[in-house]
Amino acid sequence: RSLSSGSVATHLRILRRCGYCRLAGCARAARLGSLHALYRGFTLALTTLYLLQECIYAYQVRQDMDKLARVMFLLLCHITSIAKQLVFHLKADRIDEMLGGLDEPLYNQSAAVHQRLLRVTAARAARFVRAYAGCAVVTCTLWITFPVMYHLQGQLVEFPFWINVDYNQSKMFILVLAYSYYVTTLVGIANTTMDAFMATVLNQCKTQLRILRMNFEYLPLQAAEVLKTSPGQSYDAVLMRLFKECLLHYEKITKTAKMLQDIFGTAILIQFGIGGWILCMAAYKIVTLNVLSVEFASMTLFISCILTELFLYCYYGNEVTDE
Repeated sequence: RSLSSGSVATHLRILRRCGYCRLAGCARAARLGSLHALYRGFTLALTTLYLLQECIYAYQVRQDMDKLARVMFLLLCHITSIAKQLVFHLKADRIDEMLGGLDEPLYNQSAAVHQRLLRVTAARAARFVRAYAGCAVVTCTLWITFPVMYHLQGQLVEFPFWINVDYNQSKMFILVLAYSYYVTTLVGIANTTMDAFMATVLNQCKTQLRILRMNFEYLPLQAAEVLKTSPGQSYDAVLMRLFKECLLHYEKITKTAKMLQDIFGTAILIQFGIGGWILCMAAYKIVTLNVLSVEFASMTLFISCILTELFLYCYYGNEVTDE
């Protein structure tokens, strides 16, 4: 594994465990690849079923704004997640092609300063995705504390999705609670990881542009170093060869950025289109909560995750443009 592709290694590992991203080429040929493909199909069916259950519940409570707000911010979040999940299914070959480009020599140059930049980029990307996905897990875990507390107090519990069973009996309550927690946590981890994955590809483009800028700045010195080891060559010929390598590197970077846009552009548009609506529904819900309550803390974490989703694309896109 190259240093450049190592920047998204943690993201791919998480997405494959969640059943969102298919295995690497060599692994797909084995029996494990077939089992994983079935797991991915099961995950897509499960998340789609949960979304349909939320839609039915939202229709049933459409006259009750409090209940509607409770389900809508999750429902809309799941729509954006499934949009990105479908991209990983329908455009898997393009994603593999984009990832394969990260292993090319131009993206993994041997100079010590370049290697250091690539290592820093990979390390920061791994730390960020762990923290971001961890925030989603904490949020989902806080959410399940409320139905558990209400159930222990003997109160009626109403989950924000339709399910045609009486889940106020202890055994059925545990099953429905486990189902809800599994799906929401799975979606939370995968959704944040997909956003971090796209942001990391942009960040990798920014790092490569920085390496390219350094190569341009030291082009005459690099040509002189080559002539010291191979004095028989012409300085102009060496300089032109190095210049052409820089142009090829630039073309490769722009190709990666364009592929990212072509693959995920529609999903990102949906993310921004629905993101504002999600924030509005979450804000409507949070203003009714006690500031010192656990529910307020969970909603604050949720809003932070959504804001981070939108911020990532803007920040790293601007970083690429600036570099």
